[in-house]
Amino acid sequence: MTDNTLPLTPKEFWSDVWKEGVIRFHQQEYNQAMVDFFKDIDLKNKTVLIPLAGKTNDILFFLEQGAHVTAIEFYEGAVLAFFNENKIPYTKKDHTYYGKNITFYAGDFFDYKNQTPFDVMYDRASQVVFNHEKRPAYYAHMSTLIDNHTILFLGAIDHQGPDDYGPPFKISPEEVKSAYKNMGIFLKMASSQMNAASEKMQAVGVVEVQTYFLSNIQ
Repeated sequence: MTDNTLPLTPKEFWSDVWKEGVIRFHQQEYNQAMVDFFKDIDLKNKTVLIPLAGKTNDILFFLEQGAHVTAIEFYEGAVLAFFNENKIPYTKKDHTYYGKNITFYAGDFFDYKNQTPFDVMYDRASQVVFNHEKRPAYYAHMSTLIDNHTILFLGAIDHQGPDDYGPPFKISPEEVKSAYKNMGIFLKMASSQMNAASEKMQAVGVVEVQTYFLSNIQ
C-alpha cells in the first residue's frame, strides 16, 4: 500500500484501486447510453479509440460490431484481466497486447502515439481521472489522436461539490465543449441523468451527481 502520509500520484492512486479490487466503476453490462448511441452507426472496419479503458466489457461491444479497437490502460493487470476473463488469445510486444481486431496499449496515455486519427473515440469517463491542472495536457494529447472527422461519444460527471474533490473529478459540460471547440470539434449533449451521490461523496457535501455524455453527432 502506498504511504498515506504523502500525496498520491494519479498512478499510485489507480494502482492501489486495482490492487485492492475497489473497482466499482467496472460494469459487467454494456453501458446503455453507449449502446443506444451507436446502434444506428456502422462500425464495421472503423478504428475505435478507448482511452483509460480499464478492463471494460464495452470493448467487446465494438469488437462484435466489426470494429478495430485500440484501448489504452496504464495498469497492466487490468489489460491482462480483460484478455483472460474474456478468453481472448493475445500476443505481446513491448507494452502492447494484440488480439483479433484489438490493440491494447499497457502504458501511459500521454506516451501513446498514432499516425492516423481514429474514426471513433469512445470515452466512458477518462477525463474525470485528471484534476483541473492536468486536463489541459489531456486535451492537448487527445487532439493528436482525433480530428474533426472522428465520431466522438464521451462522458464525464458534474456536481455542486468541491472542485478539488476526486478522482473522479467533476467537469462541467461547458469546459469539455470549450476544450474540444479549440480542436475544431463542436459537441452537444447526447444524454444526461442525475443520480444520488455515493456515501463517500455525500461526506464532502455532494448530494446528486450528473452523469452525462457529449457527442459531435446527433
